[in-house]
Amino acid sequence: MKYSQTNKNLSYRELQKKLLLNLMGIMVVILVVLLSLFVFAPKIGFLFGLVSKYRNEEGYRPQSKVAVPNFTNLPTAVKEPQTKLAGYAQTGATVILFVNGPEAARTVTGSDGRFEFTDVKLNEGRNTLFAKAEDNKGIVSENTDLFYITYDKTMPEIKDLSPKDGDTVRNLDKRITITGKINEKAVITINGKTAVQKPDFSFDFLLGVDEGSVKIKIEVTDEAGNKTEKEITVKYEKRSI
Repeated sequence: MKYSQTNKNLSYRELQKKLLLNLMGIMVVILVVLLSLFVFAPKIGFLFGLVSKYRNEEGYRPQSKVAVPNFTNLPTAVKEPQTKLAGYAQTGATVILFVNGPEAARTVTGSDGRFEFTDVKLNEGRNTLFAKAEDNKGIVSENTDLFYITYDKTMPEIKDLSPKDGDTVRNLDKRITITGKINEKAVITINGKTAVQKPDFSFDFLLGVDEGSVKIKIEVTDEAGNKTEKEITVKYEKRSI
């Protein structure tokens, strides 16, 4: 009975030893496989590539982006139904222009990257435009930001002008205060000098004068380039103290 117990203990230890050896063997195999994947996989893949039917096909290459066109000196308002637009884009690219929704024109940049649209047709009022570029591989850029051009053919109006033609002005300082209002934002000159337009589109201007007949020429030019001119004649008398 004592002998049997000893044999049983020996068998149990041998079984533990075998299990440990088996586990170590499995771990070694796993390590060898992992090392083989890192070391030999590229070479194996290369060998498979040599015999692959796709070996002569060009591999994937990331496509370069096409630059967004850049316009220069964009007008905000024009007085004609056609306008010219120009700018720069990727050399050899086709620049596509959209006006109020649909495509309106396209042109190809030169060797310097410059492009130009010569006769862009506009609707009366505010027009919405944008553009994009396309290279010779069909890769298209992102759209430019929206920009707006107003086609305005209406002349600016001068309202509430004072003094009026034929008036007589009397004061002590040999100056005439000219006031008025324009129906839109504009550049105002009086006898060649610039008058400041206020936020409500009104203006006032002090004009130095001599006694007698005074000619006053007012020129008003809106953002589109439309110009209105008005000339009046007044009489200035220096008031006695």
